[in-house]
Amino acid sequence: MDYSDTTVVIPTLNEEKNIKSLIPLLLKYKKINIIVVDDGSMDATLQILRNFSSKNRQVDFIDRKEERIHGLTISVLDGLQKTKTKYAIVMDGDLQHPPEKVGQMVQKLKAGSDLVIGVRTSVFDDWPIHRRLMSIGASSIGFLRLLISGKTCNDVLSGFFGINVNLAKKLIGKNSGKFEMEGYKVLFDFLKLLPKNSKLSEVPYRFGERSGGSSKINSRHVKIFFKSVFR
Repeated sequence: MDYSDTTVVIPTLNEEKNIKSLIPLLLKYKKINIIVVDDGSMDATLQILRNFSSKNRQVDFIDRKEERIHGLTISVLDGLQKTKTKYAIVMDGDLQHPPEKVGQMVQKLKAGSDLVIGVRTSVFDDWPIHRRLMSIGASSIGFLRLLISGKTCNDVLSGFFGINVNLAKKLIGKNSGKFEMEGYKVLFDFLKLLPKNSKLSEVPYRFGERSGGSSKINSRHVKIFFKSVFR
């Protein structure tokens, strides 16, 4: 399959140990485009991106180091705004989202889905208990928030999803003030803003363990998420 109509948007922050492995895996998809949005890495992430970009025109990157606002959500939105293809896949740069599922997501978008959600069916066993408790609590509250507005999703906190780019840009343009820019759950913001007649589909996957680096999520991001719930 030709993937020239698809761009993978990857937000990064200090992912030198993972991004150099992830990009070659994604380039196995014929003619796929990649935009990596770096939010101020202090390691070698940017240099790695410059090397890939100079050697392969399918790979591009955005350096957000000098921007006033930082966060995963605003990084993803910047990447989507720069995307020129019909479809986009949003995934983390830490290899916890399986690249082999990208093709399945694209197929569902091409079949007419407006939004394709990567749903975690399992999580690697070494997740710390506090992370599990935070995830369960936030997931439950987020699910109820969507249910009240007449929408459902089996993984409201997923960071792995595909979206029709025209729809994404319309939602961003009309609702820029409704996104929690410093937050980490941009999918949840999109789900809140989607028209009720939007076609959603899901792709199950196993949430893997980091091969390097460390998670950026902390208690501050949990507070930002709860702020988003009531926005």
